[in-house]
Amino acid sequence: MTGARVLVVEDEALLAETLCDLMQDAGCEMVGPVSTVAAALRLIDQAPIDVAILDIRLLSEMSFPVAYALRRRGIPLLFLTSYQQRNLPHDLSDAILVEKPFSVPLLVEIVQRLATG
Repeated sequence: MTGARVLVVEDEALLAETLCDLMQDAGCEMVGPVSTVAAALRLIDQAPIDVAILDIRLLSEMSFPVAYALRRRGIPLLFLTSYQQRNLPHDLSDAILVEKPFSVPLLVEIVQRLATG
């Protein structure tokens, strides 16, 4: 997974930092982190991204517009959240969802799998 560019969209600063550290330790390049839909959409338009990790709830907004933008560009994503699969919109119900608290090895494995296609 060396060099995979990973976008982190997470509104909890400590968790965002932790995720970035974990992904960098796994050999990834970080895009972000960002904590709002608007910031994530800007990065999607500006930066090359191989895979994205999204929290569903970002303060007062949901990250679904980010998921749709990623899908339109063919960028794989996973939701890292305390929500459950049934909380996803029907047209995103096939997305990978990793529940918090999460297993670090499992998260890294899923990101690696998504990044390599």
